[in-house]
Amino acid sequence: MSTERVSKVLRAIVASPKGRLLPGAKHFIVTEEPAYAPSGTGEHLYLEIEKEGLTSDEVAVAIARACGVKAVDVGFAGRKDRHAITRQWYSVRSPGEAPLEALKGAFAKGRLDVLQVARHGNKIRVGHLRGNRFRLGLGEVSDLVQLQASLDTLARHGIANRFGPQRFGFGGVNLRIAAAWGRGDFAAAIELIVDPSGAWKTGEPLPSRFRLGPEGRVMAALKRGMEPERALNQAEELRKLIASAGQAAVFNAVLDARAAAGLSHALREGDIACTRDGIPFLVSAADLADVNRRAQPGELDALTTGPMPGTWRIAPSDGILAEERAWSASTGLDWSWFNDGGAFESPGGRRQNYVTFREPPTVKLDGDVVWVEFALPSGSFATEVLTQAGVEIPSDRSGTRSAP
Repeated sequence: MSTERVSKVLRAIVASPKGRLLPGAKHFIVTEEPAYAPSGTGEHLYLEIEKEGLTSDEVAVAIARACGVKAVDVGFAGRKDRHAITRQWYSVRSPGEAPLEALKGAFAKGRLDVLQVARHGNKIRVGHLRGNRFRLGLGEVSDLVQLQASLDTLARHGIANRFGPQRFGFGGVNLRIAAAWGRGDFAAAIELIVDPSGAWKTGEPLPSRFRLGPEGRVMAALKRGMEPERALNQAEELRKLIASAGQAAVFNAVLDARAAAGLSHALREGDIACTRDGIPFLVSAADLADVNRRAQPGELDALTTGPMPGTWRIAPSDGILAEERAWSASTGLDWSWFNDGGAFESPGGRRQNYVTFREPPTVKLDGDVVWVEFALPSGSFATEVLTQAGVEIPSDRSGTRSAP
Protein backbone atom coordinates (compact mmCIF):
# COMPACT_ATOMS: atom_id res chain seq x y z
CA MET A 1 0.00 0.00 0.00
CA SER A 2 1.37 3.47 -0.89
CA THR A 3 2.31 6.00 1.78
CA GLU A 4 -0.48 8.29 0.53
CA ARG A 5 -3.00 5.46 0.94
CA VAL A 6 -1.68 4.75 4.44
CA SER A 7 -2.15 8.41 5.38
CA LYS A 8 -5.75 8.35 4.08
CA VAL A 9 -6.50 5.22 6.11
CA LEU A 10 -5.10 6.73 9.28
CA ARG A 11 -6.97 10.01 8.74
CA ALA A 12 -10.19 8.04 8.31
CA ILE A 13 -9.55 6.26 11.60
CA VAL A 14 -9.00 9.50 13.48
CA ALA A 15 -12.12 11.02 11.90
CA SER A 16 -14.38 8.26 13.31
CA PRO A 17 -14.54 8.51 17.13
CA LYS A 18 -15.04 5.14 18.79
CA GLY A 19 -15.92 5.91 22.35
CA ARG A 20 -14.43 8.09 25.01
CA LEU A 21 -11.77 7.51 27.64
CA LEU A 22 -13.57 7.59 30.97
CA PRO A 23 -12.17 10.07 33.49
CA GLY A 24 -10.75 9.02 36.83
CA ALA A 25 -7.64 7.09 37.78
CA LYS A 26 -9.46 3.76 37.93
CA HIS A 27 -9.90 3.91 34.14
CA PHE A 28 -6.20 4.46 33.39
CA ILE A 29 -4.02 1.70 34.81
CA VAL A 30 -0.31 1.55 33.99
CA THR A 31 2.17 -1.17 34.93
CA GLU A 32 5.84 -0.57 34.28
CA GLU A 33 7.89 -3.38 32.74
CA PRO A 34 11.38 -2.91 34.24
CA ALA A 35 14.52 -3.53 32.23
CA TYR A 36 15.83 -5.97 34.85
CA ALA A 37 14.87 -7.56 38.15
CA PRO A 38 16.63 -6.56 41.40
CA SER A 39 19.44 -8.96 42.29
CA GLY A 40 18.66 -9.08 46.01
CA THR A 41 21.89 -7.44 47.17
CA GLY A 42 23.41 -3.97 46.92
CA GLU A 43 23.38 -0.51 48.48
CA HIS A 44 20.20 0.56 46.71
CA LEU A 45 16.79 -0.28 48.12
CA TYR A 46 14.29 -1.05 45.35
CA LEU A 47 10.61 -0.28 45.97
CA GLU A 48 7.72 -1.28 43.75
CA ILE A 49 5.08 1.35 44.41
CA GLU A 50 1.47 1.69 43.36
CA LYS A 51 0.32 5.28 43.34
CA GLU A 52 -2.85 7.18 42.51
CA GLY A 53 -3.36 10.93 42.26
CA LEU A 54 0.37 11.62 42.63
CA THR A 55 3.22 12.45 40.27
CA SER A 56 6.37 10.35 40.13
CA ASP A 57 8.38 13.34 41.36
CA GLU A 58 6.14 13.77 44.42
CA VAL A 59 6.66 10.12 45.33
CA ALA A 60 10.43 10.45 44.88
CA VAL A 61 10.53 13.43 47.27
CA ALA A 62 8.48 11.47 49.84
CA ILE A 63 10.86 8.50 49.60
CA ALA A 64 13.87 10.77 50.08
CA ARG A 65 12.35 12.30 53.19
CA ALA A 66 11.35 8.95 54.66
CA CYS A 67 14.88 7.62 54.15
CA GLY A 68 16.66 10.79 55.23
CA VAL A 69 18.54 11.23 51.93
CA LYS A 70 18.71 13.83 49.18
CA ALA A 71 16.25 13.69 46.29
CA VAL A 72 19.12 12.94 43.88
CA ASP A 73 19.64 9.62 45.70
CA VAL A 74 16.19 8.45 44.53
CA GLY A 75 15.80 7.06 41.02
CA PHE A 76 12.98 5.92 38.76
CA ALA A 77 12.78 4.88 35.13
CA GLY A 78 10.05 7.17 33.83
CA ARG A 79 7.41 9.67 34.91
CA LYS A 80 3.93 8.22 35.26
CA ASP A 81 0.62 10.03 34.97
CA ARG A 82 -0.95 11.65 38.04
CA HIS A 83 -4.47 10.84 36.85
CA ALA A 84 -3.90 7.08 36.83
CA ILE A 85 -3.26 4.04 38.96
CA THR A 86 0.36 3.27 38.21
CA ARG A 87 2.91 0.70 39.34
CA GLN A 88 6.59 1.47 39.00
CA TRP A 89 9.94 0.79 40.66
CA TYR A 90 11.99 3.35 42.61
CA SER A 91 15.50 3.03 43.99
CA VAL A 92 16.98 4.82 46.98
CA ARG A 93 20.56 4.70 48.23
CA SER A 94 20.00 3.33 51.73
CA PRO A 95 22.41 0.89 53.35
CA GLY A 96 20.02 -0.01 56.16
CA GLU A 97 16.33 -0.69 56.45
CA ALA A 98 14.32 2.43 55.69
CA PRO A 99 11.31 3.63 57.74
CA LEU A 100 8.86 3.03 54.92
CA GLU A 101 5.81 3.05 57.17
CA ALA A 102 5.78 6.84 56.89
CA LEU A 103 5.26 6.71 53.14
CA LYS A 104 1.65 5.57 53.19
CA GLY A 105 0.56 8.63 55.17
CA ALA A 106 2.87 11.10 53.45
CA PHE A 107 0.10 12.73 51.41
CA ALA A 108 -3.17 14.35 52.42
CA LYS A 109 -4.48 13.58 48.94
CA GLY A 110 -3.58 10.68 46.71
CA ARG A 111 -2.64 7.11 47.54
CA LEU A 112 0.69 5.32 47.80
CA ASP A 113 1.29 1.64 48.59
CA VAL A 114 4.62 -0.20 48.74
CA LEU A 115 4.09 -3.54 46.99
CA GLN A 116 7.60 -5.03 47.04
CA VAL A 117 10.96 -4.26 48.60
CA ALA A 118 14.28 -5.61 47.27
CA ARG A 119 17.92 -4.60 46.83
CA HIS A 120 20.21 -4.02 43.87
CA GLY A 121 23.66 -2.66 43.10
CA ASN A 122 22.78 0.41 41.05
CA LYS A 123 20.39 3.33 40.97
CA ILE A 124 17.38 3.15 38.62
CA ARG A 125 17.84 5.79 35.94
CA VAL A 126 15.47 7.28 33.38
CA GLY A 127 15.03 4.79 30.55
CA HIS A 128 15.71 1.66 32.64
CA LEU A 129 12.50 -0.02 31.46
CA ARG A 130 11.32 -2.20 28.60
CA GLY A 131 7.95 -0.54 28.30
CA ASN A 132 4.56 -0.12 29.94
CA ARG A 133 1.36 -2.14 29.97
CA PHE A 134 -1.95 -0.26 29.86
CA ARG A 135 -5.51 -1.09 30.84
CA LEU A 136 -7.85 1.72 29.80
CA GLY A 137 -11.57 2.06 30.44
CA LEU A 138 -13.79 3.52 27.69
CA GLY A 139 -17.42 4.53 27.58
CA GLU A 140 -19.87 5.35 24.77
CA VAL A 141 -18.38 2.73 22.45
CA SER A 142 -21.01 1.97 19.81
CA ASP A 143 -19.16 -0.77 17.93
CA LEU A 144 -16.54 -2.99 19.56
CA VAL A 145 -15.68 -4.61 16.25
CA GLN A 146 -14.84 -1.28 14.66
CA LEU A 147 -12.78 -0.23 17.67
CA GLN A 148 -10.77 -3.45 17.49
CA ALA A 149 -10.35 -2.98 13.73
CA SER A 150 -8.96 0.52 14.27
CA LEU A 151 -6.45 -0.78 16.80
CA ASP A 152 -5.49 -3.62 14.46
CA THR A 153 -4.86 -1.08 11.69
CA LEU A 154 -2.49 0.77 14.00
CA ALA A 155 -0.75 -2.53 14.73
CA ARG A 156 -0.17 -3.01 11.01
CA HIS A 157 0.72 0.57 10.02
CA GLY A 158 2.49 1.57 13.24
CA ILE A 159 1.57 4.08 15.91
CA ALA A 160 2.70 7.63 15.25
CA ASN A 161 5.17 8.11 18.10
CA ARG A 162 3.99 11.61 19.01
CA PHE A 163 4.68 13.10 22.39
CA GLY A 164 1.40 13.57 24.23
CA PRO A 165 0.26 16.90 25.71
CA GLN A 166 1.38 15.85 29.21
CA ARG A 167 5.00 16.29 28.06
CA PHE A 168 4.34 20.01 27.53
CA GLY A 169 2.77 20.83 30.89
CA PHE A 170 -0.60 22.39 31.66
CA GLY A 171 -1.65 24.50 28.68
CA GLY A 172 1.75 23.94 27.06
CA VAL A 173 3.50 26.06 29.70
CA ASN A 174 6.75 24.05 29.47
CA LEU A 175 7.24 25.23 25.90
CA ARG A 176 6.74 28.85 26.89
CA ILE A 177 9.30 28.36 29.66
CA ALA A 178 11.69 26.76 27.17
CA ALA A 179 11.36 29.68 24.74
CA ALA A 180 12.01 32.27 27.47
CA TRP A 181 14.85 30.35 29.12
CA GLY A 182 16.53 29.54 25.82
CA ARG A 183 16.64 33.15 24.66
CA GLY A 184 17.99 34.27 28.05
CA ASP A 185 14.84 35.90 29.42
CA PHE A 186 15.22 34.27 32.83
CA ALA A 187 12.69 36.54 34.54
CA ALA A 188 9.95 35.47 32.10
CA ALA A 189 10.87 31.81 32.62
CA ILE A 190 10.69 32.25 36.40
CA GLU A 191 7.30 33.95 36.16
CA LEU A 192 5.85 30.97 34.30
CA ILE A 193 7.39 28.48 36.74
CA VAL A 194 5.93 30.34 39.73
CA ASP A 195 2.52 30.80 38.09
CA PRO A 196 1.81 28.98 34.79
CA SER A 197 -1.21 31.22 34.21
CA GLY A 198 1.17 34.18 33.84
CA ALA A 199 -0.59 36.27 36.49
CA TRP A 200 2.43 36.55 38.84
CA LYS A 201 5.14 39.04 37.91
CA THR A 202 8.69 39.55 39.10
CA GLY A 203 8.83 41.83 42.13
CA GLU A 204 5.49 40.74 43.53
CA PRO A 205 5.31 38.67 46.76
CA LEU A 206 5.84 34.98 46.07
CA PRO A 207 2.83 32.69 46.55
CA SER A 208 2.77 31.19 50.04
CA ARG A 209 1.72 27.71 48.94
CA PHE A 210 4.35 24.98 49.24
CA ARG A 211 5.67 23.40 46.03
CA LEU A 212 7.33 20.01 45.77
CA GLY A 213 10.01 18.93 43.36
CA PRO A 214 12.31 21.08 41.21
CA GLU A 215 9.81 23.96 40.93
CA GLY A 216 9.76 24.09 44.73
CA ARG A 217 13.54 24.35 44.84
CA VAL A 218 13.45 27.25 42.39
CA MET A 219 10.85 29.06 44.51
CA ALA A 220 12.86 28.42 47.67
CA ALA A 221 15.90 29.97 45.97
CA LEU A 222 13.85 33.03 45.03
CA LYS A 223 12.66 33.38 48.62
CA ARG A 224 16.33 33.44 49.68
CA GLY A 225 16.84 36.41 47.35
CA MET A 226 18.57 34.71 44.42
CA GLU A 227 18.46 36.31 41.01
CA PRO A 228 16.33 34.46 38.38
CA GLU A 229 19.27 32.92 36.47
CA ARG A 230 20.88 31.53 39.65
CA ALA A 231 17.50 30.32 40.91
CA LEU A 232 16.94 28.36 37.70
CA ASN A 233 20.29 26.66 38.18
CA GLN A 234 19.19 25.24 41.53
CA ALA A 235 17.10 22.53 39.87
CA GLU A 236 18.89 20.47 37.22
CA GLU A 237 15.85 18.17 36.99
CA LEU A 238 13.72 21.14 35.93
CA ARG A 239 16.22 22.12 33.23
CA LYS A 240 16.11 18.58 31.89
CA LEU A 241 12.30 18.55 31.99
CA ILE A 242 12.04 21.82 30.07
CA ALA A 243 14.71 20.65 27.61
CA SER A 244 12.79 17.43 26.96
CA ALA A 245 9.62 19.43 26.28
CA GLY A 246 11.48 21.50 23.70
CA GLN A 247 12.96 18.42 22.04
CA ALA A 248 9.49 16.83 21.98
CA ALA A 249 8.01 19.86 20.23
CA VAL A 250 10.71 19.73 17.56
CA PHE A 251 10.14 16.02 17.06
CA ASN A 252 6.35 16.38 16.75
CA ALA A 253 6.72 19.19 14.21
CA VAL A 254 9.06 17.12 12.03
CA LEU A 255 6.84 14.04 12.40
CA ASP A 256 3.82 16.00 11.14
CA ALA A 257 5.77 17.59 8.28
CA ARG A 258 7.17 14.25 7.21
CA ALA A 259 3.66 12.74 7.14
CA ALA A 260 2.37 15.69 5.09
CA ALA A 261 5.19 15.07 2.60
CA GLY A 262 4.25 11.39 2.26
CA LEU A 263 7.43 10.25 4.03
CA SER A 264 6.00 8.48 7.09
CA HIS A 265 7.24 5.09 5.87
CA ALA A 266 9.54 6.21 3.06
CA LEU A 267 13.25 6.78 3.49
CA ARG A 268 15.71 8.67 1.32
CA GLU A 269 19.43 8.43 0.87
CA GLY A 270 20.99 10.27 3.81
CA ASP A 271 18.08 9.64 6.18
CA ILE A 272 18.68 8.14 9.63
CA ALA A 273 16.54 5.02 9.98
CA CYS A 274 16.40 2.57 12.85
CA THR A 275 15.51 -1.01 13.48
CA ARG A 276 12.40 -1.97 15.41
CA ASP A 277 14.67 -2.31 18.46
CA GLY A 278 15.82 1.28 18.09
CA ILE A 279 19.29 0.78 16.57
CA PRO A 280 19.99 3.76 14.22
CA PHE A 281 21.73 3.54 10.87
CA LEU A 282 22.43 5.86 7.94
CA VAL A 283 20.55 4.94 4.76
CA SER A 284 22.89 4.58 1.81
CA ALA A 285 22.02 4.60 -1.87
CA ALA A 286 22.99 0.92 -2.14
CA ASP A 287 20.60 -0.10 0.65
CA LEU A 288 17.75 2.29 -0.13
CA ALA A 289 15.44 -0.16 -1.95
CA ASP A 290 15.82 -2.87 0.67
CA VAL A 291 15.35 -0.45 3.58
CA ASN A 292 12.16 0.95 2.03
CA ARG A 293 10.82 -2.58 1.54
CA ARG A 294 11.41 -3.26 5.24
CA ALA A 295 9.78 0.06 6.20
CA GLN A 296 6.38 -0.71 4.68
CA PRO A 297 3.24 -1.34 6.79
CA GLY A 298 2.98 -4.96 7.75
CA GLU A 299 6.78 -5.18 7.88
CA LEU A 300 7.97 -2.19 9.94
CA ASP A 301 11.38 -3.77 10.37
CA ALA A 302 13.02 -0.45 9.45
CA LEU A 303 11.53 2.82 10.65
CA THR A 304 11.88 6.49 9.83
CA THR A 305 13.18 8.70 12.64
CA GLY A 306 12.90 12.28 13.79
CA PRO A 307 15.31 14.61 15.60
CA MET A 308 15.73 15.17 19.32
CA PRO A 309 18.17 18.11 19.08
CA GLY A 310 21.37 17.82 21.11
CA THR A 311 25.03 16.91 21.01
CA TRP A 312 24.50 13.46 19.47
CA ARG A 313 26.90 13.21 16.54
CA ILE A 314 25.09 10.82 14.19
CA ALA A 315 23.15 13.07 11.86
CA PRO A 316 21.36 12.76 8.52
CA SER A 317 22.78 14.33 5.38
CA ASP A 318 23.17 18.10 5.36
CA GLY A 319 20.16 18.51 3.06
CA ILE A 320 17.83 16.44 5.23
CA LEU A 321 19.12 18.13 8.39
CA ALA A 322 18.37 21.55 6.90
CA GLU A 323 14.91 20.32 5.92
CA GLU A 324 14.21 19.13 9.49
CA ARG A 325 15.33 22.46 10.94
CA ALA A 326 12.99 24.28 8.56
CA TRP A 327 10.11 21.94 9.40
CA SER A 328 10.51 22.69 13.12
CA ALA A 329 10.90 26.47 12.79
CA SER A 330 7.27 26.98 13.84
CA THR A 331 8.14 25.85 17.38
CA GLY A 332 10.23 28.97 17.94
CA LEU A 333 13.00 26.85 19.45
CA ASP A 334 16.63 27.22 18.37
CA TRP A 335 18.46 23.90 18.00
CA SER A 336 21.67 25.57 19.22
CA TRP A 337 20.13 25.78 22.70
CA PHE A 338 20.59 21.98 22.95
CA ASN A 339 24.23 21.97 21.76
CA ASP A 340 27.43 22.12 23.83
CA GLY A 341 27.25 25.15 26.10
CA GLY A 342 23.60 25.86 25.29
CA ALA A 343 20.91 26.52 27.89
CA PHE A 344 19.55 22.99 27.41
CA GLU A 345 22.73 21.09 26.55
CA SER A 346 21.56 17.53 26.05
CA PRO A 347 22.73 14.32 24.36
CA GLY A 348 19.69 14.35 22.09
CA GLY A 349 19.43 11.64 19.45
CA ARG A 350 16.89 10.17 17.04
CA ARG A 351 13.43 8.86 17.91
CA GLN A 352 11.34 6.39 15.94
CA ASN A 353 8.55 8.16 14.07
CA TYR A 354 6.39 5.05 14.42
CA VAL A 355 6.36 2.23 16.97
CA THR A 356 4.66 -1.13 17.20
CA PHE A 357 2.73 -2.65 20.08
CA ARG A 358 4.80 -4.76 22.47
CA GLU A 359 1.63 -6.79 22.99
CA PRO A 360 -1.33 -6.79 20.56
CA PRO A 361 -4.29 -4.63 21.60
CA THR A 362 -7.42 -6.33 22.93
CA VAL A 363 -10.95 -5.02 23.51
CA LYS A 364 -13.34 -6.46 26.08
CA LEU A 365 -16.73 -5.33 27.39
CA ASP A 366 -17.24 -5.59 31.16
CA GLY A 367 -20.58 -4.18 32.23
CA ASP A 368 -20.81 -0.59 31.00
CA VAL A 369 -17.06 -0.23 30.47
CA VAL A 370 -15.03 -1.31 27.45
CA TRP A 371 -11.50 -2.20 28.51
CA VAL A 372 -8.67 -1.78 26.04
CA GLU A 373 -5.34 -3.42 26.88
CA PHE A 374 -1.96 -3.21 25.16
CA ALA A 375 1.74 -2.75 25.87
CA LEU A 376 3.99 -0.06 24.39
CA PRO A 377 7.74 0.56 24.24
CA SER A 378 9.15 3.01 26.77
CA GLY A 379 8.55 6.65 25.92
CA SER A 380 5.35 6.07 23.92
CA PHE A 381 1.98 7.48 25.00
CA ALA A 382 -1.20 5.47 25.48
CA THR A 383 -3.36 8.56 24.93
CA GLU A 384 -1.82 8.86 21.46
CA VAL A 385 -2.86 5.28 20.68
CA LEU A 386 -6.45 6.06 21.68
CA THR A 387 -6.50 9.33 19.75
CA GLN A 388 -5.19 7.64 16.60
CA ALA A 389 -7.81 4.90 17.02
CA GLY A 390 -10.57 7.53 17.09
CA VAL A 391 -11.22 7.51 20.84
CA GLU A 392 -12.01 10.87 22.45
CA ILE A 393 -9.77 11.99 25.32
CA PRO A 394 -11.60 14.14 27.92
CA SER A 395 -10.15 17.57 28.65
CA ASP A 396 -10.39 16.76 32.36
CA ARG A 397 -9.01 13.29 33.02
CA SER A 398 -9.07 13.61 36.79
CA GLY A 399 -12.78 12.89 37.10
CA THR A 400 -13.16 15.63 39.72
CA ARG A 401 -15.27 17.90 37.54
CA SER A 402 -17.38 17.61 34.42
CA ALA A 403 -15.51 18.00 31.16
CA PRO A 404 -16.62 21.03 29.11
